[in-house]
Amino acid sequence: MRAQEGTARRYAKALHSAAAEAGAGEAAGRELAGLFEILQANRQAVDVLARPWIKPGDRRAAALTLAQQAGCGKLVQDFVALVAERGRLDHLAAIVAAFQDLTDAALGRVRAQVRTAVALTDPEKDQLARRLQAELGKQIIIEETVDTNLLGGFVARVGSLILDGSLDGQLARMRERLVRG
Repeated sequence: MRAQEGTARRYAKALHSAAAEAGAGEAAGRELAGLFEILQANRQAVDVLARPWIKPGDRRAAALTLAQQAGCGKLVQDFVALVAERGRLDHLAAIVAAFQDLTDAALGRVRAQVRTAVALTDPEKDQLARRLQAELGKQIIIEETVDTNLLGGFVARVGSLILDGSLDGQLARMRERLVRG
């Protein structure tokens, strides 16, 4: 898995550099993420392209066609064709994530993965983003998931920083204090 992440970072860095030169950084990221979503829905096409007996040129042509049908620009079309030709389509999820990280870093923003017991309203998301932004000094993008296992509250993770405002966390901390005396 680590080798795949390293390879994905190299591919993402190459695409990010090319997109930055072309002035299409965020657009290329959106196109790549959109194509990835389409490929996720059509796993059969990816499985066929991942077969080792398919010739690299045929993989390239098929991936290029898929990217064109998805409405991707020339840069992303060529990139996905190259990735397919080299037999790395199985790395596409990691490439998309690495590209997103590079784009976020270039724009001075970070993503916060927030688990909540119930979905946050837009004002609550804005308030949480503002508080995290004040704490970290970077623009925050909230990526929320609802976790029905939480009793209440939220758990936010920004990089290695974890903020536990959940009822589960509060109960665990209280239990720890009671055990210590």
